[in-house]
Amino acid sequence: MMSNTPYKTSNPYYEGSESTGQKRAWSQDTPYSREENRDIVRRQVGKLIIIPMDTPESAQYVTDMVERYHIGGVLVCRRSIRRKKISGDINGITLTAQFLDSVEISRIVRDLQSAARRAGHTHPLFIMIEQENGMFAPFGNGHLGTQFPGALAVGAFRSSEILYDIARASAQELQSLSVNTNLAPVLNIEEQSPEGLSSRMFGDDPANVWRCTSAILDAHRSTNLVSIVKHFPAPRQGSGGILDTRNIATEPRYALFRKAFENGVDGVLLEPTMWAASTDTTFGGKDSLPKNLIRKHLQYEGVLIGSVDKMSENAAGRCVTGGQLSIRGLVNGCDMLILCKHPHDVTDALEEIYTAVETGSITRASLEQSWERVRRVKERYLRWEEAVDPPPIHLTLPSLMRRNRELSFRSYEMATTVIKDSRNLLPLTKLQRQNVLRQNGTCALLTPVAPPRFPGQVGVDPFEYLGRAINARGVTVCHAPYTHEGLQETHTGLLKKANLAIFVLSLDTDPEYRSQIETMRSLTRQRLAFDTPLVVITACSPRDMLHEVSFLESVISCYEYSREALESAASVLFGEVKPTGVLPLRKLLPPTSGIPNDNFQRWEVHEWEKRRDLYASADLWKKCFGWNPNWNLNSNILSDLLDRPGNAKHYVIKDPRSHGKILGLCATYTIHAGKSLVGSMALLMVDPDFRNSGIGTALHDEAFQYMRAHPEIDSVQLGSIFPRFFPGLPELLPKEQKEWFKRRGWKIEDNFIFDLYQNITNWRPPQQDVFADLSRQGITFGVCNPSVFDNLIQFEDKHFSSYPGWVEKYRALKDTNDYADAVLAFGVVPDGQSAIVGAALVFSGAGSNKISKEVPWPKAIGDRVGGLACVGMGSEFRGRGVGFGLVCAAIIELQSRGLTGCFVDWSTDRQVYEDLGFETHGKYHNMAWRKV
Repeated sequence: MMSNTPYKTSNPYYEGSESTGQKRAWSQDTPYSREENRDIVRRQVGKLIIIPMDTPESAQYVTDMVERYHIGGVLVCRRSIRRKKISGDINGITLTAQFLDSVEISRIVRDLQSAARRAGHTHPLFIMIEQENGMFAPFGNGHLGTQFPGALAVGAFRSSEILYDIARASAQELQSLSVNTNLAPVLNIEEQSPEGLSSRMFGDDPANVWRCTSAILDAHRSTNLVSIVKHFPAPRQGSGGILDTRNIATEPRYALFRKAFENGVDGVLLEPTMWAASTDTTFGGKDSLPKNLIRKHLQYEGVLIGSVDKMSENAAGRCVTGGQLSIRGLVNGCDMLILCKHPHDVTDALEEIYTAVETGSITRASLEQSWERVRRVKERYLRWEEAVDPPPIHLTLPSLMRRNRELSFRSYEMATTVIKDSRNLLPLTKLQRQNVLRQNGTCALLTPVAPPRFPGQVGVDPFEYLGRAINARGVTVCHAPYTHEGLQETHTGLLKKANLAIFVLSLDTDPEYRSQIETMRSLTRQRLAFDTPLVVITACSPRDMLHEVSFLESVISCYEYSREALESAASVLFGEVKPTGVLPLRKLLPPTSGIPNDNFQRWEVHEWEKRRDLYASADLWKKCFGWNPNWNLNSNILSDLLDRPGNAKHYVIKDPRSHGKILGLCATYTIHAGKSLVGSMALLMVDPDFRNSGIGTALHDEAFQYMRAHPEIDSVQLGSIFPRFFPGLPELLPKEQKEWFKRRGWKIEDNFIFDLYQNITNWRPPQQDVFADLSRQGITFGVCNPSVFDNLIQFEDKHFSSYPGWVEKYRALKDTNDYADAVLAFGVVPDGQSAIVGAALVFSGAGSNKISKEVPWPKAIGDRVGGLACVGMGSEFRGRGVGFGLVCAAIIELQSRGLTGCFVDWSTDRQVYEDLGFETHGKYHNMAWRKV
């Protein structure tokens, strides 16, 4: 028989794991006693409440709420990191924005965390921000944080690796302010609905949206930043106003949230219609959507968050107080609530929640379940030591911003999209400008009067950056803003004189700005009379003007009107940057737009299988690299390189119109480097007839995502060590292919790696007495045997253990009984004993040495060609000619085996080998390793 007495404990609030007795007590859901447990109620409820910090001056109010009401989280708002300063004269007042610096913001946050600890909070506060990047993000404006492109812009460029780098850089900048939680990204799909927040979404293709989302979540996880995705939508209403939940499993807009849940996302922000319904209609919350759809159907056990604001009030369907809405949220399944209310309304709402708990309307068991979910997230990410006294960071916010500036501009350039260019007007190269602008021609630049990007920016025209960028290219610009009233006589006069017209759109949700489309229509009609080429630039989401594309000739989208976006649009306009952006709203394009859909195809990536894909891979290799006779590989050699279960994973994209034909292949390997693994993107090739269609990007992203998710891989290289196609980017590749890799975050270093070759049929050492001279120094040469093999491994471990795969190749000689494939140099060490002072590996396709199947080029050159690899001396014997003699001894060993050619593998100092008669066989750019 269960007792009906209120639960009491010496601990003022529940902490740690539950005992059986505690679980039994909580399951009773008996009402709290107002007299005895009011403080317990306050603590229990406060943990689940988040309040905004609207201004820097409100920090004291937030501190009081943390101390008195035990609030569990603080939302840093746009205005809270800016302090407005008012100045002016008798004629009026001018507003300017004065930004707090990172030190001040971090201090405010640390003070809040210290207040929480003094008040007895068991875990640090969530310090949240809605940082989606882009135009109107609270942080990241070029003054406080790097300006990075927003969701729609990054949905337009094809590299999820650049997006990962952006998200990671942005997260590091947030953490320099002691922010630990980001309410981002938005997982909703852009649909044909007027309520769509287009610029905050990645587009209308679910596959692309998840590609972007997974990169951001991976970046957040790698920097220990809590991720809260948004906004989980309510099911659509069926007939009779009944919500339809039958197709939840198949609806694209839920598939993304399902994937996020399966990937362990920390929390999700719910649309108000998910939780704001009256508890009378949900039978006390027992059949609410969060509990049935998210908890039961999707089996998600992360944190569910609701925001009590104007949207939730509208979703409630009738006039309710903030307290009533908050009670609905907690009863219907929200674990935490953001109370976006006036301070007095927040305290009133809290009092109403306390009463609901005391009377049993909100059960103690549900509060404890919510707190347990919140506790799991806080314990995973937050530590008091770091919250109250964060360790000194290696890079301050200003230094991070300097480091990230190049990434910002590069990402905006990659996002810029040429939507249409039916007359081949673009790019405006020097020759094209002469044809279009003629002698001393002018450009009419018509831009909208757009809302300021940040509070307090008054009298600043953001499109001035575009005008200056065009003028810097030697084009005279006549810049005239336009309003919702449309084109005036001033604009008409400019158009009559201009040789080129550029019209800019920056649509907003305000109907006033939708009049820009009418102005554009008017301009297209007038332009016909002037016969002036027209370029339309959408510095916003192009969603609302896509139905006008059919009537336009040249359309560029840069998606935002930040300085970086506008200057990138100018770079694309004048051909200084090749546009690689892909319109992320392809489903909204009308059939009459004249834009081929092939440009927007998303390719399906498959894992490579030898039985199915080997011969098609050989065909693709020949098509991609057959132009160079030095790169001749057949199917047998490719099989040795690709068929490596255990340390290899390869990906292919197939032609959907042709059975078995492979359009692209990416090969990856893992190799031990000390105690860790390193990854190699060893090969990426795409059929020349299908390039610039997203195949390479899809393969690159799939491979990099696999290596980034591997728990043991620390770094990744472009190229490979063992097995090897190329050690880096071949120097012979066209410039545009090298630029393609650079745009995806790979850095080309200044030095080169060389492969060398020579025919050794009649080779003789260039210095006849080379061995005699070394013998007088006590240096002799010979091949390895079992009696000295252990000494060889000790030598290699001592000097070359940091070289990935190097020592393993020597150890492998024992497995195949190929001891003699190690040519050794012996010398007298300081203690007077003879010891190994240098070693080199020799091999050929006729032998059993495994390295012969990992370096393909000797076998590709000829059957009687051998190889030379892993040549190294002890540090105390370098610079004494030992290496020169060791290579000579290795060549003589190859000659004794009847081989006619010697291939030297991976050398950074080719002079030594050229002195011996070798010539360059391959030259490769050394690529910087990337941390994952």
